[in-house]
Amino acid sequence: MMWRRLGDVGLWAAASLLVLAESGARQDPFWFRASCLAVLAVAVVTRRRWPLAALVLVAWTEIIILAFALGTASGVQIALVPAISLLSYLAGRRETQLRHFVQLCVGSLVGMLVLSLTMRKDAQATEAVLTWLLMLLLALLLVVLPWLIGRYRAQQALLATAGWERAERIEREQQLEIGQERLRERSRIAEDMHDSVGHELSLIALRAAALELDPTLPEEHRRAAGELRESAAMATERLGEIVGVLRDQDAPTMPHDESVQALVERAAASGLAVQLVDEADGELAPMVDRAVHRVVQETLTNASKHAPGAAVTVTVTSREDAVQVEVLDSGATRSVDAPSGGHGLAGLRERVRLAGGTLTAGPRTPSGFAVTATMPRAGGRPEPQTAAVERATVRRSARRGLITAIAAPVLLGAAVGAVALGYYLIAGYSAILRPAEYAGLTVGQSEADVAKVLPRMEMVDPPAERERPPAAWSCRYYRPAPPFSATYVYRLCFSDGALVDKAVVQSGSVTPTPEGNR
Repeated sequence: MMWRRLGDVGLWAAASLLVLAESGARQDPFWFRASCLAVLAVAVVTRRRWPLAALVLVAWTEIIILAFALGTASGVQIALVPAISLLSYLAGRRETQLRHFVQLCVGSLVGMLVLSLTMRKDAQATEAVLTWLLMLLLALLLVVLPWLIGRYRAQQALLATAGWERAERIEREQQLEIGQERLRERSRIAEDMHDSVGHELSLIALRAAALELDPTLPEEHRRAAGELRESAAMATERLGEIVGVLRDQDAPTMPHDESVQALVERAAASGLAVQLVDEADGELAPMVDRAVHRVVQETLTNASKHAPGAAVTVTVTSREDAVQVEVLDSGATRSVDAPSGGHGLAGLRERVRLAGGTLTAGPRTPSGFAVTATMPRAGGRPEPQTAAVERATVRRSARRGLITAIAAPVLLGAAVGAVALGYYLIAGYSAILRPAEYAGLTVGQSEADVAKVLPRMEMVDPPAERERPPAAWSCRYYRPAPPFSATYVYRLCFSDGALVDKAVVQSGSVTPTPEGNR
């Protein structure tokens, strides 16, 4: 807290030093100096909690000073401008909303124009508008640009904080993945036991059942076959219990070298009525190929256990970007007494999901069961972003913010500059009094007669003269040629409704040409 207060005092002292130095050189009254120092003190104290209010306070103080000082011999006080730029930057750092900042800028610029037209009633409207456009350009440079830079810095800090937090979270998750690798290994063992060993036990039970029902075998052999079938069923149940202990739903698949064709042929040789319709063409991604094998293997195992005597049809089809596996059975023809652990289809769904696909399973009409799996040929699910990728994303976002912070005021300033230049050229071409017309005017001529030959506009930037005309005279300035092409201008002064003086005034550092001295 103490360091913060010392920082406030130092900031106020630095800004106040500029005001005191400028006011001292200009001999400004003490009340003016005290008012500026008080405004700066309030702005410094409130800049953290109400950054836009602090900016408004100092900006409008400078606007009021400009309204009274423009066009006077005392010049323009600019000591508050550095404080305005600094407060604008701090307002951007405080992440003030863009809508509120735009409202502040628009209101201040409109107020500046209204005050300029109100306080300087003797000045031309064209001159006031051109001066306002120049002030708009300065506002883009001294107010909008610092605010955008502050906004960029705030967003950069926010992006960096969010990016590092997310990167650290991903790294922690990766560490947890490493710590869970042992559990995943157990899960892989469980999956392999369930799919491979369970499948083989089901085929053994199926062959034993066939021997048990064979009338050509002696009674004792058929009884032994029945006992073998019961033992295989009990082993399958014990295997399900072990798998239930080891199973993890997030386990990846194990590789398998057996093709779907060989798997179906082996199941058919064991007595299962199964038929394969293979309409797939081309190679599949290894993960998808293994998933297809596991789907067929698990569904054949389920059909032999839960639908004995059923006819099974396995159909594998492929499209341009996907492969589909469909296994249909006609339903059990005899009673079912095989236990069900309920893990087979859940494991299949996970395998298919890991390969980037979906699996549906359910009863058929009028009887039987259907399992359908669809997977992309490329397979795989997207890997999580690493910390390096997150950091690169944060840096790209920060660079885009910097480009926006610089490009926005530059483009807007270019547009305003083009408008101001166009306005200046239009006003310059509308204030041309040709030399012949100027020569035809005589002192003492009535103002009404002179107005008939004068152009519709006066110069918006008349030159400063070493010897000013009397205060009672009303003087107007006109160009003898288009802007930037002459070194002199015409001055016509009126008093009491008559032309009292006409003169050629030097408009730059170059002495007027002889034509201008005629």
